[in-house]
Amino acid sequence: MQRLRNLIKCTLTISGFRPSAGLGGAIVDKLDARKAYDLWAATYSTESALSFLEEELAQQMLDGSSHTRLLDAGCGIGRRIAGVPGAVGMDLSPNMLAAGAASNVVTGDVRAIPFESDSFDMVWCRLVLGYVPDLLPAYRELARVCAPGGHVFVTDFHPAAAAAGHRRTFNDQAGVVHEIENYVHTNHIDVALNVGLTLVTHRDAVVGRSIRDFYIRGIGLKAYKRDEGLKLVSAFLFRRPE
Repeated sequence: MQRLRNLIKCTLTISGFRPSAGLGGAIVDKLDARKAYDLWAATYSTESALSFLEEELAQQMLDGSSHTRLLDAGCGIGRRIAGVPGAVGMDLSPNMLAAGAASNVVTGDVRAIPFESDSFDMVWCRLVLGYVPDLLPAYRELARVCAPGGHVFVTDFHPAAAAAGHRRTFNDQAGVVHEIENYVHTNHIDVALNVGLTLVTHRDAVVGRSIRDFYIRGIGLKAYKRDEGLKLVSAFLFRRPE
């Protein structure tokens, strides 16, 4: 039984989402993003299958993109902006920011970003917008702080993953499983166009060989074969016209 508990804990820690079928392990509650990430901060530093796949997609889509001032809106512990010149991070959770110990970060909500208009030529909002029920206020803010000619890069938990029964979860320090409240959005492009952004490109990332080892170390090869080809991440690169 203890071995099973340890395996369940490993599964949720390394995957960052909970499969529709697996080894069990009851979710004790569903938390909003602020409460969830404040609680998750102490164990967040481990890369998850979801975050690894999202980063892989981001590097492909942003390859060659230039910027002099970057905002990572929803930066978590700030690992994606570590060492990036001109980068600033913002997150809703003070505990996450403290866990990262970065100096170039502020507390803030993506729906009320605490920066002046036209402040950044690249704005990231990565795996964050699934936590807000209405995309419009967030996209208004992302577009507002982006300078004319700049870019906005957004990623989200894919609707296909939610439809397959996957949920965004984490284990706290005691190994207790918590679900994070997640809203399924299928209208990113329409909302972005509504606030004046134009679409540059859109791609999806699927379960494949790059995260196979996450599955093998967690819920196993059978689950990987079941999920292979399933879309987990949607990514959108927008531009604010000059």
